[in-house]
Amino acid sequence: MVAYYNRALAPLGITAHQLMALGVLWQAPKISLGEFAARAGIGKAAAVTMIQRLAAMGLVNAKPHETDGRLTVITLTEKAWELAPQVAKQVEALENRLEEALGPKRLEALAWSLDIIRALKLD
Repeated sequence: MVAYYNRALAPLGITAHQLMALGVLWQAPKISLGEFAARAGIGKAAAVTMIQRLAAMGLVNAKPHETDGRLTVITLTEKAWELAPQVAKQVEALENRLEEALGPKRLEALAWSLDIIRALKLD
């Protein structure tokens, strides 16, 4: 799935993992780094790396919180907001292609299976 999305998103200059990060940020456009990590389901170190990459691409700003310097606040740039409709269009096309290829029942089974895999504990 990641490779499929990576190929389709390459012309937009983002990867599937960056899409997931941006998805969190489009839903919560001003968020602390810790909250971003929690919502994205990644560790804080991975979150820092992701935000640094997105900042280097001009998609986010990361600044200390106004009143609590221990926190880093992440906000989306204008460039990220301008990219959103293009990404949404591409994701919709990808989902439509998947549904056409698999059919509704298999797509539902795939989504169900991926939810189970995501919830598995690795202990």
